Amino acid sequence: MSCMRRLIAAVVLLPLAAASLPAQAAKMDVKAARAECFRQAHEAANAAGFNMGSGAIGAAQSIGADTYRSCCYKMGIRP
Repeated sequence: MSCMRRLIAAVVLLPLAAASLPAQAAKMDVKAARAECFRQAHEAANAAGFNMGSGAIGAAQSIGADTYRSCCYKMGIRP
């Protein structure tokens, strides 16, 4: 009975462990993807060309945040 439990555990756990290896490798590139999204967000906020009044700063931040979120979704990472 104990041998059967070990066999079932191996059949269930080995594919799960193998499936998590590519996910771990993909996590290494998250920092680079996040940096690219920040760069795009800053670029979009600066390209808006607002005068830096009190309302314009909020609008530029909103544009940057929207750009950052959309980039993160395209890259497949959490914002």
